Amino acid sequence: MLKPLVIAADLDGTLLAPGGTVSERTRDALAAARADGCAVVAVTARTPYGVDMLPDLLPYLDGAVCANGAIVYDIATGRIRILRSIRISLGRKVAAAIVKRLPDAVFAVENGTGIVGEEAYRALVGSSNWEFADDVETVFKRAKRAVKIKVYCADRSGEEMAAAVEDVDLGGLAMCHWGDFGMLDLNARGADKAFGLATWCRERKVGAESVIAFGDMPNDAPMLAWAGRSYAMGDAHPEAVAAATDRTATNAEDGVAQIIEGFLNGDRLDGDVHDNDATAAA
Repeated sequence: MLKPLVIAADLDGTLLAPGGTVSERTRDALAAARADGCAVVAVTARTPYGVDMLPDLLPYLDGAVCANGAIVYDIATGRIRILRSIRISLGRKVAAAIVKRLPDAVFAVENGTGIVGEEAYRALVGSSNWEFADDVETVFKRAKRAVKIKVYCADRSGEEMAAAVEDVDLGGLAMCHWGDFGMLDLNARGADKAFGLATWCRERKVGAESVIAFGDMPNDAPMLAWAGRSYAMGDAHPEAVAAATDRTATNAEDGVAQIIEGFLNGDRLDGDVHDNDATAAA
């Protein structure tokens, strides 16, 4: 790959600097890439209102794939298109099964425009587009529609949670975890970042071979494996590293910008696909 047609990047921990800001170097790199004919798409667990909370980034994006691939968001028009959703009845059933293994679990449901969560989430997230309910049954009743179900355990890691529900019947829902952070995400069958990004690209007649992707967490792994070239961040979770073709520096070191600057300067992107064993760039 000499130059990609699409740059696809996770946001938190990847494109965004620590603290959720967008560095000047990253903005400059994205602007230069777009001026050179590349499209830039955010591929994130956030839903569209979460992307809208980044006004310094929006001018540099051509679109967003949200909720781990369940939503395509047209930033220019504000159109939200839900690709896959979860039946509320199935969500209730799966939540009941999870509670048997994780009795301390609390739930939230993202419906595309907001989130309804159990009261225990309030101290964790504040308000924003959240609505809070006293119990999980009320959460599902108020949400009315589910594009993603969030499961949180304050005293467990995401990996521990995933192991605890490994053999639970999730009704075909796709599950990912957040490493050390005690959160699981559940999406509709077949909805992941690779699915959402592939949908966005197919509609623009772009194949995986023309896409370069960046990520740092297990939910990024399908996208990193799908893209023609992909980079796990310097401090990425092992599942992301294993899925990617390469490594770059951390988000604190503007790792995404470093790669973009390189290919805009003529560096080729097609090296040894085992480069991900190398040390991240300084």
